[in-house]
Amino acid sequence: MLAVSYAAAAAAMLVAVLYLFLRLRPFISTTTILLGSLLIIYGPACLSYTLSSGEHSFLINRLTGVLLGPGEVFSRISAKVPDLDAVIVAMNLSLALMYLCIIAGIEIVGKFAPRAVAVAEIAKSNWTGQSLQDDVGNDRILLVTISALALFMLAISVAEHHLSTISNFFSIKGDNGARDLFRLRFGGSPIYLYRLIVTAVAPMFVIMGILAGILRRSWAILLVTFLLFAATLIGKIETLSKAPPALFLLQLMLAALLARTNRISWRFALSGSVIAFLVIYTVASLIMIFPEQNSSIRAVYSRVFEAENESLLENFATFPFMHPFMWGAGIRPIAALIGTPLIHSDSLVAYTWIGSHDVTNPSLFIADAWANFSYLGVILSSVALGMICRSIDLTFLARGKSVVGIAVLGATFLGVFALLTTPLNVALFSGGLLLAPMLAAILAMTTRHLAAKSSPQGSPGKH
Repeated sequence: MLAVSYAAAAAAMLVAVLYLFLRLRPFISTTTILLGSLLIIYGPACLSYTLSSGEHSFLINRLTGVLLGPGEVFSRISAKVPDLDAVIVAMNLSLALMYLCIIAGIEIVGKFAPRAVAVAEIAKSNWTGQSLQDDVGNDRILLVTISALALFMLAISVAEHHLSTISNFFSIKGDNGARDLFRLRFGGSPIYLYRLIVTAVAPMFVIMGILAGILRRSWAILLVTFLLFAATLIGKIETLSKAPPALFLLQLMLAALLARTNRISWRFALSGSVIAFLVIYTVASLIMIFPEQNSSIRAVYSRVFEAENESLLENFATFPFMHPFMWGAGIRPIAALIGTPLIHSDSLVAYTWIGSHDVTNPSLFIADAWANFSYLGVILSSVALGMICRSIDLTFLARGKSVVGIAVLGATFLGVFALLTTPLNVALFSGGLLLAPMLAAILAMTTRHLAAKSSPQGSPGKH
């Protein structure tokens, strides 16, 4: 059964690759970002991780001729779970279902909205030859929105002494453990609304403000956008983690690229991979202190390609082998409906393998779905994700190369990456995958409504 599960997972990944390039075609969209990022982190890298028994830096070791043996996580799980093969089988089959059901969700939307698909496909194909369209609308609404966000975020940063926190963190030299403890105690604001804006909302409006300000040659919009950019960057760095500032910079780079072209060529894929690695490597080198015996390249490789798969394996080893399925107790509305206390699966996983309730063990969105509803959760969450991402593309890409469309793609880029480490419901709202497009749609409807009210056609004529 173990060999069959590997074959099923590999076949599903191959189907996803073919679907990505032959059906979706090499254009940047929420759906291509989704499938591409999943294949990079939870594709062959995931299979090689389990096949190598979790050996640290497995691929780098093969290139350098180093053999380290099974990883610590594998040894720890094997000591508690007698049948490790059953864990790997469940994980492989869930990954296969995930890829196939995401594709099914994408196709379901296409079946119900064929005209929208045709319009979006034409818009994507003509993107590169189009001029950037300013579809934001009313200057005043955009100016007020960006100003309000910037002032709120800067006020929180001043009140919580974020610059002092950042300075104190970087003053810790030569002790990564001390930095970890400092991050655990002081990293990130305790105010949920601020964290939500920093993560899911502000980056979209930074992109929107830059593009609209340049097109309209509005120094006022560019000035407040610069303030929002500064406030957002401070908020990202103040988390004291490497991912938030790195992903924010990648969001801005993606928006700059989309202002020119949306086509993914081999040259783009290669150069984009190099740039992404350099950004992540640079930020990680600033945030982390690497032990002398562990090169920074190995550490970054391990964090990007192995840590997520370690966490995924720990999740699948917990449910149902160490803890029964939760059957909805990990989802707040369902837990309230069935009258059970809310249980966070990532906290339970961390306690199972680390022995502490003070930390969490976040993983790919299907991990939480698996913990709650087994294979049914994996199927339903994956289909829903495919439908949501396809719907976002059909809604915003049909406009062609536009300010709002590029801003939404920049926001959903981060939302997709949130899926790699959080449950689906968290990624949709706290990660911005659905929240940011909803806010963009509200902004567009509001500006159109105001424009219609102020139009001369809407006022009574004179006789």
